[in-house]
Formats: sequence, C-alpha cells, structure tokens
Amino acid sequence: MTVFSNTERMNHPTIVKVISENKGGLSDEIPHLVYISREKRPKHPHHYKAGAMNVLTRVSGLMTNAPFMLNVDCDMYANNPEIVLQAMCLHLGSKNENEFAFIQSPQYFYDRPENLCILNEYIGKGIVGIQGPFYQGTGTFHRRDVVYGLCLDQIEHQGNIVEDELLKKFGNSKEFIKSAAQTLEGKTGGYSSNISRSLDEAHRVADCGYEYGSSWGDEVGCLYGATAEDNLTGLVIHSKGWRSGYCLPIPHAFLGCASPSGPAGMRQQKRWATGLLEILFSKRNPILATLIGKLQFRQCLAYLWILTWGLRSIPELCYIALPAYCIITNSTFLPKVQEPTVLIPLALFLIYKLYTLLEYIQAGLSIRSWWVNNCMARIVTTSAWLFGLVNAALEQFGFSEAVFEITQKIHRSSDVDEVMFDDSPFFVPGTTIILVHLAAWATGLLRLQSQCAHGSGLGDYFCSVYVVLCFFPFLRGLFMTGKKGIPWSTIGKSTALALLFVQWCKMMSSMN
Repeated sequence: MTVFSNTERMNHPTIVKVISENKGGLSDEIPHLVYISREKRPKHPHHYKAGAMNVLTRVSGLMTNAPFMLNVDCDMYANNPEIVLQAMCLHLGSKNENEFAFIQSPQYFYDRPENLCILNEYIGKGIVGIQGPFYQGTGTFHRRDVVYGLCLDQIEHQGNIVEDELLKKFGNSKEFIKSAAQTLEGKTGGYSSNISRSLDEAHRVADCGYEYGSSWGDEVGCLYGATAEDNLTGLVIHSKGWRSGYCLPIPHAFLGCASPSGPAGMRQQKRWATGLLEILFSKRNPILATLIGKLQFRQCLAYLWILTWGLRSIPELCYIALPAYCIITNSTFLPKVQEPTVLIPLALFLIYKLYTLLEYIQAGLSIRSWWVNNCMARIVTTSAWLFGLVNAALEQFGFSEAVFEITQKIHRSSDVDEVMFDDSPFFVPGTTIILVHLAAWATGLLRLQSQCAHGSGLGDYFCSVYVVLCFFPFLRGLFMTGKKGIPWSTIGKSTALALLFVQWCKMMSSMN
C-alpha cells in the first residue's frame, strides 16, 4: 500500500485500514480485523503505550462499541482457545454482573516459564481476596464503561446522558460522543456492523491533537503521568471502588517472550522501578486513594509493596557492602561463632531461604530456578532498580523527563541463563560489588598472621562469600571475553569506585 511507503516511524499521519470485515455480523465468521497506526508528530507528545491504548479505545468505540475490550501485547499470543469464554463467565456470570472492572490473566512466558511464576502464584492469588489483581498491561479484559471513567456508585444512576456534557470529557467528535453516551447509559448494540463507514471519523479520533482540552489520560482511558501506566490505571480503577477478577485457566491463557538477561532486561526493570516510584510520589498514590477514595486498606498495602520496589535498592546495597566493610575495617556486625546469639541471625537466614525454596518446589520449579532467580533478584535490585530510583528522583526535582524505553524481545532457548555484558552503566554496580569483596578477602588474608580478639568473625566472611556467589556472573565476566566478558571500560569505572570504597573504609577505621 502506498500509505506505508516512505513513512517515518515518529512522523506520519493516521493510518486505519480494514484488513478483514465481517459484513454480515455473523458470530461463526472471522471477526473484524483492522490495522491502526495513530498520527505521530515530533512536537506532539504521544504518551507511548497509554496513548496507543486510548486511540484503540476511541477507534473501536466508533467501529463496534463492544462492551468489553481485550488488551494483549504484541509479543504475546492466546495459548488457551477458551480464554475469552472463561473471562466472560467471570464478567457476566458472577452474582453481581457489575462486580469486576477488568479480568486479569497473569503473564507467563514460553521461553522462561519460571519468570513471574512465584509472583503470580502467591502475590497474584493472594490479592484476589481483597480488591483483585493489579492491571498488568496485557492479558486483560476491560469493561468499556469503566475505561470511560464510570465509578461503581454511578451504576444505579445510569440513564440518559446529555451528549453536550461529554464534549469536554471525550473530545469534539460527535460520532464518538454518541457511542460513549450509549456505553455509559448501559446500552448495547445500536451500531452497524459495516465498520468501513466509520473510517473518516476513525482517522479524526486517532489524530495526535484530538485529546487536547479533553480528559483522556487524566480521567478517561489509560492514564498518563507514569511510565508504569498499567499499574496507575488499575490503581485509579480500584480507588473508585471497583474490583478486578483473576482468570488462571489450564493451560495458561496467554504466553509471551521474556526479556533477555542483559541490557534489555535491565532497561525494562529500570523502567518498571521508575514508573512505580512515579506513582508513589504522585497525587494518585495508594495512601491518598485509601484516605479520600475507596481503595481498601489491605489493597493499599499490596500496592505499596510493589510501588516501593525501587526504594529497596538503597538498603540492599548497604547490606551487601556491610560484610566487606567489616572485613576491611577488622570489625564485625554479627555475633561470634562461639556465642549462642549467633543462632538468631543464622536461623532467620535459613528459615527464609528454606521457605522461598519450598515455594518454588510447590510451584513445580527446580532448585536451580530458585537459585538463579535469587541471584538475579540481588543483581536487579542493586543495578536496574537503583538507576530507576535515581531516575525517578531526578524527575521529581525537574532535572529530567520520563522516557518510555521499549524492551527488545529476543527468542532464545529456555536453558540459557547467562548474563550478556556490554558497556552499559547497569553493570557498573555489580562489577564494583565483586571487586569490593575481592579486595576485602585480600585484606583479610594479609591480616591472618595478626591476633585480633575483636576482629572480623566467620559470619562476616560467610556473608561475603554468599554475596560473591549471588554475583558470580560478574566474577566470571571478569575473566571472559566477548559478550560474556565485562568490557574494560566497565572494569575501569568499577575499579575506581572500589578503590574509593576501600579508602573510605580505612578512613572510617582510623577515625574509630
């Protein structure tokens, strides 16, 4: 088609093409298939995925105005042919048909089945008993009227809506206003199955300037203001009193491609941490949603647990550096092996590790998966989440703007767990941690001949060895070449930081 020729990715007009049309409106025929590419111009913000979702919502409202919408990412596919039927059973078959605002199917990956498995198995199922799971941005069946901003307490007052009152809220397309009014009045049907006649208006509502002066992204549709637009949208929906449902069929509803264990995966984790902290620091945080909205207290705690992921990077980085600090300064933060109180931290450590291992075994995962994910959690927290925290802080103080970084998905076999390195700053913290602990071991070996009654104990060395094992990919990367090896530029930066840390430790030791 000529419309696709010489089209710039970030500078092109609206493209709406009806690829296949079910003109008869028959249920046993292939449904409509429409390609949509919204208008993009360099000087107009397009709000990334949230903006695309809102354009799709408006165009589908003009063409079919179906009461339910399915949101699936482009790297995922339907793995269970009955998922739509099962989701509609939850939407329409509950005691109260207005109970659920959306039905969420958890994310699973065909090339890395253990990823997010524990999160879905325990956290996902756990919050079903409160107000329901978070909106995960994919595998979600939305109610159109809720996406249009309908509150739960407005259900009983649904009736005739004055279309002029919706102009400021939904934009100046009268055709779309009619479809939105029909949806908010709780009516279904009434729109022709011939979608080709709505093409002109579809182009209009997909233009980049259509949302100016409207409530799209603020009160209507997928919300703007955070790169984690899915979590923000779900939070606001829950704060209006709605619940969400959890659909976990066998086999899994949708399967996708997991992000690789390298810079692309780190960028995705950084984006998540940044976006979640943007919500935490915004006026739509769960605390205010509980105080002045209808978010339940326990649901508020669940949201706070995920929104504070980025904040964990600071205490975890301190704990990881603590054993090395104690070895270098010839001090200790744990009781001596001969002291009975050493059993307290040892018991806490073993109980926690055995409990998390049991979670993996009960979920049908291997011990290897448990250990790999345990190590990756330490690496991601001290690198990607740390950069996410810094990025969110810079945004709050006005030094930078939010940027949605797209994650590149690369298919690879499920048995590949190796970390690929490049000169990205994401790998500087992990390399520095390894060098710091190696320097601590060297310092400890040089002190073996001295008799210090109050020096470092076995507990400090045990913790240091545990940290090195968690960051073992970085230790191996110091001696490898190619993509499996850490670049010299990263080693140089990390060496400088490690030397500064060692010098600081010696300075603190001399002061004491």
